[in-house]
Amino acid sequence: MLEQLGYNGFFASQMEAWDPSLVPGRVIGQHRRQWDVATSNGVARAVLAGRSWAQDHVVQLDDAQPAVGDWVALHHGENQSEPLIVHILKRQTELSRSSMARRGARQTLVANVDRVAVVAAFAPTDATEHVSKRSLHPRRIERYVAATCVGGAQPLVIINKADLVDDPEQEAAKLAQRIGGVPVVPVSTLRPDGLDSLLQLIKPGHTIALVGLSGVGKSSIINQLLGRDAQRVFAERGQDGRGRHTTTHRELFVSDLGFCLIDTPGMREFALAEGGEGDLDAFSDILELAEECQFRDCTHHSEPGCAVRDAISALKLDADRLASYQTLVSERQQLRAQPSRRKLVKNDKRRPTKRLKRNWEED
Repeated sequence: MLEQLGYNGFFASQMEAWDPSLVPGRVIGQHRRQWDVATSNGVARAVLAGRSWAQDHVVQLDDAQPAVGDWVALHHGENQSEPLIVHILKRQTELSRSSMARRGARQTLVANVDRVAVVAAFAPTDATEHVSKRSLHPRRIERYVAATCVGGAQPLVIINKADLVDDPEQEAAKLAQRIGGVPVVPVSTLRPDGLDSLLQLIKPGHTIALVGLSGVGKSSIINQLLGRDAQRVFAERGQDGRGRHTTTHRELFVSDLGFCLIDTPGMREFALAEGGEGDLDAFSDILELAEECQFRDCTHHSEPGCAVRDAISALKLDADRLASYQTLVSERQQLRAQPSRRKLVKNDKRRPTKRLKRNWEED
């Protein structure tokens, strides 16, 4: 059971360092200040040990609370009505964003995933430009891919509703060429074999998180992969291509084929979380070209001897991809210029400080 959930030596070695009475479990759902944790004995509703919430009246928001996908150590005493989450095991990978509701603090969305599948969708051939851009937006996809690389998971792009276009493979190949090295898979939940190409990329024991806007079909893909109606689905609105939020919280499901799937609510805002120097490795093509620029601190705007802009002139690089990269660099600089938001006082009701420029909505 635990192996099917993704339990391996990395987590087992951490459990050996603690009290043998503690039980390993994986967080599969969150409900306010309670978590559903799957163990070898089934699923239990657990709470955090009190000391995890406040240390010297300060809460480490990102580190103190488990995310869906986390492995935790549980304690269930004879006099306890609910199991206690005593430890959150060190993560192998994660997907995080900068939370505007928490004044720029890093928010972990999912943890310990092998792949993050960025789900977009084809638009009907007669769709308006607005609907088409919202359904399949390369800059938004690149933003998710960049965040996935920072967190250590492998990115994957799924383009749903392949039945709406004449040649989905060709359209997928164009996107794959732009974001080189990342698999791009067109799928259709309306065709019996519509997910065959996706299944070839999923291995038993792996965990795949699906992220993207509402209405692109994440829940439909989840249902078809599981072979059951685990999630509710609704059609998107035709006039603007927007979907209703049928998924309201993150949840992990176990497939009969031996892999795990995490469904997530549609996210209209997605700002990169603060990372290290290699946090934009998803743009390795631009970074490699930049090494040939005349100036080491070249911004690729108007400096002479810019190898990146030369590549655009030679049609070897998409100008919009450079614009996407520059937007993320600018956003990262704004984030680093903000005061640290890693520690927030418990029940802090002060008004948030000025938000970062919302580039992640305006792309």
